[in-house]
Amino acid sequence: MEKKAAILDLIPEQGILPLYFYKDTNVSIGVLKALYEAGIRAVEYTNRGAAALTNFKEMRKVCDTELKGMYLGIGTIKNADMAKTFIDAGADYIIS
Repeated sequence: MEKKAAILDLIPEQGILPLYFYKDTNVSIGVLKALYEAGIRAVEYTNRGAAALTNFKEMRKVCDTELKGMYLGIGTIKNADMAKTFIDAGADYIIS
């Protein structure tokens, strides 16, 4: 519950919840880093392409090693299996 409360407090504080998808992993990571440098600490990556899961896993690694305090969520989740897959990949939160 502590993480959930932190995320629910953080989103209104930052005033925006950026969301995006891009097929290239390096671009996806670059956008994530730019958002972090701009002060954003919660981002929704969208499950809109074949590369989404692979990119998400790489982005999770970057969050864990370089972007302390960044919450990485996943959106466009349409069923329980998809949710489990991204939870297992380290999603901090799920948006349908």
